[in-house]
Amino acid sequence: MASDTQLTAPISGDSTPLYPIRDVSRLTGINPVTLRAWQRRYGLLKPARTEKGHRLYSEADINLIRHILHWLEQGVSIGQVKSLLNTPSPQVSGSNWQQAQSQLMDSALGLNLSRLEAEILELASLYPAELVLRKVLEPWLLALAQLHRPDGQLIEQSARALLMRLIQQLLTIKSGPIIAVARVGQVHKQHALFTQFELQGMECRSFNLGLLDPHTLPLAAGRLKFDGLVVVLGAGLNERWFLEADALLPSNTFYVGELGTIYLQQGWLNRPFSVGVSDLKREHDASFSMV
Repeated sequence: MASDTQLTAPISGDSTPLYPIRDVSRLTGINPVTLRAWQRRYGLLKPARTEKGHRLYSEADINLIRHILHWLEQGVSIGQVKSLLNTPSPQVSGSNWQQAQSQLMDSALGLNLSRLEAEILELASLYPAELVLRKVLEPWLLALAQLHRPDGQLIEQSARALLMRLIQQLLTIKSGPIIAVARVGQVHKQHALFTQFELQGMECRSFNLGLLDPHTLPLAAGRLKFDGLVVVLGAGLNERWFLEADALLPSNTFYVGELGTIYLQQGWLNRPFSVGVSDLKREHDASFSMV
């Protein structure tokens, strides 16, 4: 992360329009729907246009997008970013992420599922998938699981079911690298779905293999067509499992999941690993060539 001095400096860079929106999405992790929303609703970007009307972005535009991302990570709402970009020494108070969590919780507690659906879809349209997951949805789900009230289970189950349905509906991308996602060990299926949601934010298509037995994967090698395999690690795996899996899984396999940090400490992982797929792209950029 750059220093605050660098981040509050004027945005610079080559203003020559070179990059179509799909390339910008892969470079920044912001999907095209969100980039268009930032332009139409908030006037944050002003890309050039080709003769056919397609958007073209410059290096300066990409630097600006990364600058916007910095403020979003600090908890600034997208509606407040424009004023901060034009302020020499901006001051930030409060957290948009905490407010979003509170709004989701209020809707869930009231069993107002229509409002909850609208709030989740709004977040998904305006913010990068990685930030929505890490800053809002995952903490919110944890808080739901810790409700101590007679109707707590009903509230959690209805909210979680709605979220899973919405994320499944949001997986609509039709182009880009194809990534297979699978779970191993004791891990909830929602983590694979979250991984798919995050991959879509990186302009990757995906399909879910479910709970994977590595021994069955070679049997389908000629039929499954994918550019990479992301395996979500759960509890209950041992060194022997990783040794056997290493001989069976394809070379373009990547591990994700918080429990993977324990296996990494044990020295059992022989494939690129990060907690999330966005971290994989940043930390293993040379080998994570599928994005």
